[in-house]
Amino acid sequence: MKSLLLGVVWCGLACAVQAQWPSPEELKAQRDVLDARRLALDEQYKQEMRGCYQNFDVTSCRLKARDTQIQANAQLRKDELVHKNLERQIKSAQAQQRSLERDSQEQQQQAERDQAVKAAREREQSQSEKLSEHAAKGGQREAYEQKQREAQAHRDDLEKLRRERNATPAKSLPVPGAAP
Repeated sequence: MKSLLLGVVWCGLACAVQAQWPSPEELKAQRDVLDARRLALDEQYKQEMRGCYQNFDVTSCRLKARDTQIQANAQLRKDELVHKNLERQIKSAQAQQRSLERDSQEQQQQAERDQAVKAAREREQSQSEKLSEHAAKGGQREAYEQKQREAQAHRDDLEKLRRERNATPAKSLPVPGAAP
């Protein structure tokens, strides 16, 4: 429960931070701007070098063009590093978000498995109780059936006695010495 709460807090924090990040379209646009700046700097350097060959003092002109190129590249590199760092942070946060979601899902699945195991144990225990009750009733059932047989035998005996009482009397025996 505690880890689930922590996961929810991290998700909320990641979503809040993610809301401050530029969208993927904005990142692509910024990357395109940086690439365009790089191409423009290279083109400008090439033009300056061509212009230097038109001057008498070619070496000093080339050195100035190179120094200008180095400074512009240094500034552009700083901007690119900031951009790449932002992209890395976004990817890192997204990976962390996916990891938290995966962990949250795994915890939820583990809780469901634990609950299923608990339910299975309860069913098994209930089944064993039912079997033991049935076995106990089985002995009672046998006793019940025995009483039923005894009661039926008693009823049969009573019915036999009743029939014997209500039966027509048998012919009397002949009296000895009497003619038939």
